[in-house]
Amino acid sequence: MTTTPTKTNTAPTHKLYRVVKGRMKEDKSIWTEVAACWPHKDGSGFNVKFKFNEAPAAGAEYVMRRDTRTSA
Repeated sequence: MTTTPTKTNTAPTHKLYRVVKGRMKEDKSIWTEVAACWPHKDGSGFNVKFKFNEAPAAGAEYVMRRDTRTSA
C-alpha cells in the first residue's frame, strides 16, 4: 500500500479526541485531544500524528472531527 504524504507545515484538517462519558446523566463528557490529522493528497486516507502514547481507556470512544480553525 502506498500513501501520499502531505506537507507537514500545513495546519491539520481534523483532530482526534478521546471522549469519556460522564458517570452520571448530569456529568459532562471529557474530550481530550490526542492527535492531529492531515488528508492524503489522493483523498483516500489520513496521516495521523499522536500527541502522546496511550492505551485505550475503558469506556472511552475515539472521535475524529474536522478542525474548525482551518479553512479546509
